[in-house]
Amino acid sequence: MPNGFFQQAAAAAIALLSLNSLAHAQDNDACTIATLKGSYGVTVHGQSLGILTGTAPNQVLHRFAAPVDIDAVALATFDGTGTGTQEDFAMFNGAVRPGSPPDSFVSNEMLSYNVDANCTGELRLTFPNDTKITQKIVVVDNGNEISGVTSAQHIASGPPAFDTTPCDKGCDVAIQASAHFVRVGQKHEHEH
Repeated sequence: MPNGFFQQAAAAAIALLSLNSLAHAQDNDACTIATLKGSYGVTVHGQSLGILTGTAPNQVLHRFAAPVDIDAVALATFDGTGTGTQEDFAMFNGAVRPGSPPDSFVSNEMLSYNVDANCTGELRLTFPNDTKITQKIVVVDNGNEISGVTSAQHIASGPPAFDTTPCDKGCDVAIQASAHFVRVGQKHEHEH
């Protein structure tokens, strides 16, 4: 009888330890705002399609004569508390972004962000020229990588749409763009 009691007690202890380890592992898999800390290399690819008028979700797209192709690289630095900085270099239709230095990165870009426990979140960028970009993000690989899609962009001024809808006093822009962030100097789970 003592032998059966010890076996049951040992089995119960192992089960409790297993549940505790599982709960601990799940806790570690949850994201927080502190999951994003440090510097990330960023690549962006997309198109600017036109000017949006009205209020979301009922905005009307006034297309540019042709979409503007966008490619950019950036260094984003997250502080682990919801803010950070970024510097970037962007090409629009094969030329350096208008208003940017031709041979260097644009700095003084400010970012703020939030991350939910399920590792989704939002990133907000403000540029020195008062352009504002919002991205919906997903954090993966324990915070070593981030995937993002631009959900909104507001510019201080820009060219008119093909139908002459103006953007000389600021406007929302329809943009189809994705971004990929990789933490600088970190090994990732998929590497050997």
